[in-house]
Amino acid sequence: MEAKKIGLALSGGGARGLAHIGVLKVLEKAGIPISLLAGTSMGGLVAVTYAAGFSPAEIEDRALRFSHLREFMKLVDLTPQRRGLLEGQKVRNYIREWLGERLTFADLKIPTTLTAVDLLTGSEILLSSGSVLPAVYATIAVPGIFKPVLDDGRILVDGGVLDNLPIQLVKQAGADCVIAVDVHLCPQNQAQWVEPPRHIRWPIPLPEFFNDFYLSELIMVAELTRHQLELNRPEILIEPHISPEISLLFGFHRAKEIIRAGELAAQEKLGAILEAVYD
Repeated sequence: MEAKKIGLALSGGGARGLAHIGVLKVLEKAGIPISLLAGTSMGGLVAVTYAAGFSPAEIEDRALRFSHLREFMKLVDLTPQRRGLLEGQKVRNYIREWLGERLTFADLKIPTTLTAVDLLTGSEILLSSGSVLPAVYATIAVPGIFKPVLDDGRILVDGGVLDNLPIQLVKQAGADCVIAVDVHLCPQNQAQWVEPPRHIRWPIPLPEFFNDFYLSELIMVAELTRHQLELNRPEILIEPHISPEISLLFGFHRAKEIIRAGELAAQEKLGAILEAVYD
């Protein structure tokens, strides 16, 4: 009997996306072979690092570094253009140092697709060939947080604008069994916009409109994801229980807690995963 192709779809969610690391830890420990990966935003970054050969433990170690204020603030660079809250160059420099400048999709050990959206056409852009770094920069370009990425006449932002949980991509790529991990916050569970934790001295006050923008984004993504799940139900859906106080940007100091939430959620579904994979 031919082995099933297991596809893993990882959602966006900023700091909440660190839960994907916990899910990968459980899947790897259980010996679940991942054949295909698709990811958006933080899910895209985690997918690429795993596909590049980094173990979940190595990815976790990187994430835990930024739970320390001094390390987190090293990645903060305010943009003078005000196209986004952050310039993002420090984040891009860090990713380039980690993954290497020459990494291509052909180098990845697992076929991987990242998603972005072209603001000029409103089209979803699938990124699965060529250089990895520009694709990662595009998929993490969360509107309002990072300025868009200019690429060959396109203006690219986070793929979560259209599809925050790319289940259909792994199905179209040939997955027989899809495991989807959704870490996005349900807007009904969200209190008011979470300000930076008290121990983080944010360089400037957040503009008042940002709360409205953030809540609007939560509602939009939640509704799109609900619709996607109706059309493309995965064999396994993992939804880690992450505190609603952990928001898109201000949650990295709780990295250990978030990763653990991913572990617990995956462990709860492990029986169903094994049944779906080996049935």
